[in-house]
Amino acid sequence: MIRTPNKTVLLIEDNRGDARLLREMFNEQAAPGTKLIHVESMRDAEEHLAAHAVDIVLLDLGLPDAQGLEAVRRAHAAAPRVPLVVLTGLDDETLAAQALQEGAQDYLIKGQIDTRGLLRAMRYAAERNRLEGLKDEFVSTVSHELRTPLTSISGSLGLLIGNAAGNLPDTVARLVSIAHTNSQRLVRLVNDILDIEKMESGQVVFKLGRVEVRALVEQAIEANRGLAEGYGVRIRLVDPCAVGDVRADSDRLAQVITNLLSNAIKFSPARDEVVVAIKKGTDSVRISVRDHGPGISVDFKPHIFERFAQADATNARRKGGTGLGLSIVKQIVDRLGGEVGFDDALGGGTIFYVELPCWDRMAGTAIDPDARPGSLRILLCEDDPDTALVMREQLRQVGFATDFAYTAAEAIACATATRYRALLIDLLLPDGDGINLIVRLREMPEYRDTPIVVASVNADRGRGDSRSTGLNVLDWLNKPVDFDHLRRVLTKPVMREASRRPRILHVDDPNIVARALGEIADVVSVHSMEEAREALKAYHFDVAVLETAPAAGAAIAPMPDFRNGNGNALSVVAFPAQGANPARSASDPSIVGLLAAVRDRLATSAADAPATEATGSLANSIDDFRPTNVELARRTGSG
Repeated sequence: MIRTPNKTVLLIEDNRGDARLLREMFNEQAAPGTKLIHVESMRDAEEHLAAHAVDIVLLDLGLPDAQGLEAVRRAHAAAPRVPLVVLTGLDDETLAAQALQEGAQDYLIKGQIDTRGLLRAMRYAAERNRLEGLKDEFVSTVSHELRTPLTSISGSLGLLIGNAAGNLPDTVARLVSIAHTNSQRLVRLVNDILDIEKMESGQVVFKLGRVEVRALVEQAIEANRGLAEGYGVRIRLVDPCAVGDVRADSDRLAQVITNLLSNAIKFSPARDEVVVAIKKGTDSVRISVRDHGPGISVDFKPHIFERFAQADATNARRKGGTGLGLSIVKQIVDRLGGEVGFDDALGGGTIFYVELPCWDRMAGTAIDPDARPGSLRILLCEDDPDTALVMREQLRQVGFATDFAYTAAEAIACATATRYRALLIDLLLPDGDGINLIVRLREMPEYRDTPIVVASVNADRGRGDSRSTGLNVLDWLNKPVDFDHLRRVLTKPVMREASRRPRILHVDDPNIVARALGEIADVVSVHSMEEAREALKAYHFDVAVLETAPAAGAAIAPMPDFRNGNGNALSVVAFPAQGANPARSASDPSIVGLLAAVRDRLATSAADAPATEATGSLANSIDDFRPTNVELARRTGSG
């Protein structure tokens, strides 16, 4: 009998009959201490993996909430270090190859599995996973240990070439030059390996901004002319006047273009040319690099963006290839929200292209342009523009206006400028992680209690993050988001906030005026203008009531410019202070008039009219609240 070591196995299978059969097969020869856990959906699997350790995952590809490669990606993201074996009824070699590329260790066809085959596949998957882990650890360690001495060697050789130690004999200079060239190749190889490692672990931070594509491409071409001359190849930019700005990290995009140019130069025949083109479309900018090399074989095309992939190892070694350049290109472009691909070129060779969203498209859609009047405004922090647009349309149907932030930095800037009723946050952002963003938002007084919902590929891992404790996240939703669930989760607290009792900022010591205002709204009393501005940062107010007593004959001070978190001017009502006058009561005509005026302002605010006016000069404001008896009757509805 084939025995498996004591392990915990997670079976993700929605067909209970298949699950029962697999359990019986598994129990037939498995070790007595091995535990099989069965869940019927990807969501349940992600929740389990976030809370519990398992040794192996058996995954069906036809789940109700994740199918095909999506299921593989989500399972691998939830447990990246756990061996994954796919179980499916689809005998599809292409799908099998793609599943293995996405992180699966094996691919088994239902109906063709016997007990021994299942257990053997599990054992082999676990062993391959262990060996891959050892390999990754070894590569990482060696790369870090090599970097320092290689930098020293390359720098020293460069100084010798520059005659820092005096003129060298021609024979020695030639040997030193060869050594310097090869040391630089080693440095590039080590840097490529470290780049791949950092990108796959999410450690690379992208600084996104507006990038002028033509200028960046021209710089990359000039930087690679020396390499091209060494291979006897020319570089030509088609239509050098082409324009197009994208939203990207300029250094990382330059790395993408450099890698594509380097690849094209190495595999183009001598005395030929590499052609670079820029094309601006409606929503994207395409950068293409064409070589005139031998092209890519049909068998190798599915592996072109894999790590260490080389169609012809002998030729690649002769050309100086590492097999990492195109893998790095894909990693970077994916993080920039773009697309990378390739086509066979007419007449021979290959065209590699990168497409990135236009700056105009990204910037033009950040603020919801078609929001309905009176819509509750929320902020969606999501780096994929297509996903963001779909969610905006869905949220618009239930009364929300949705602004976009594509990075954590943009989210902080938007939240500072505008007071949002709720926040939707992805955990995987180009310039940081969503948990840290939520921590920063909760530190802002105006967002201490604002509803926050996480919507991410692997939200449950965020839920299990030690930093998430105490962040008061309303819910953690996995993508693709169940919109009906999101609507139910989001609508209740936001609508409750929208229908809350009005809040008044009262500038003076608590007194009879504050008590009278408390009958119609929640009142926050502060003692000074400085305290008033601090309170405005922490709360949303509908009206401010300012009690003041100007000295006789003194110049009238202008009304304070109080603004809410959304940037709108707060309606300020001035009222003559009379100190602790024991004869004053809520029935005092001046207080009755004040309440009537405040009700008018609150009604105006509720009707979504901008509260941009103050009451004018202090003298006029005081006169406003000494109304005639007729005016009092009209305002209060009496008489």
